[in-house]
Amino acid sequence: MKKRSTRSSISSEWQRYRERNLKKYERAKNEGSVDAPIVPLLDLLNANTHYVTTSSCSGRVVLLATTPSEKKGESFFYRKWHRPVIFDEVWGAISSFSGSVLWFKVDPFIIHVGADSFESALRLVNVAHRAGVKIAGIQAADNVKFHVEIRGIDYMAVPVYERELLVNKDYVRHLVRIANRKMVRNAHRLARLFKAVSTLL
Repeated sequence: MKKRSTRSSISSEWQRYRERNLKKYERAKNEGSVDAPIVPLLDLLNANTHYVTTSSCSGRVVLLATTPSEKKGESFFYRKWHRPVIFDEVWGAISSFSGSVLWFKVDPFIIHVGADSFESALRLVNVAHRAGVKIAGIQAADNVKFHVEIRGIDYMAVPVYERELLVNKDYVRHLVRIANRKMVRNAHRLARLFKAVSTLL
């Protein structure tokens, strides 16, 4: 009887945890703060009662303003695009920057998912691996859920300003071409992950 009560308690706690995060997700989606390209995958995961998504990004090109110490609290997104970028918009932003340090970055997709058990978490990790996603694993666990992180690999970070402009137009054109190739590959990897989740979960 004691074991059944414990399992029932854990199940109830999972349901409350899942419902809270589903409400947060629906609110964020209604407010337009969830990246559109990743919504189908998040909807698919959240439709499965063993999972709930907690945060995500579909992939982005960013200009990250920071300081020489690069402390998180001193950094902010000077510009951010969840799509391939155009040279003029990137160069215009870089050439008008007047802060301390500026990085041109590409970040791949990332998804954080809560799972109701080790078995559910491992199943999702295996699905991601089958889809060709190399970085997927169980990051943490407590008495309510197992935390899974799934992340792409299309990453780049280049300093473009440090007290003065470090790049010229030709080099920024080159950076934009590389960034856009990475964004296209990132989108393909995300599509493969969606297909794998839809067929194997």
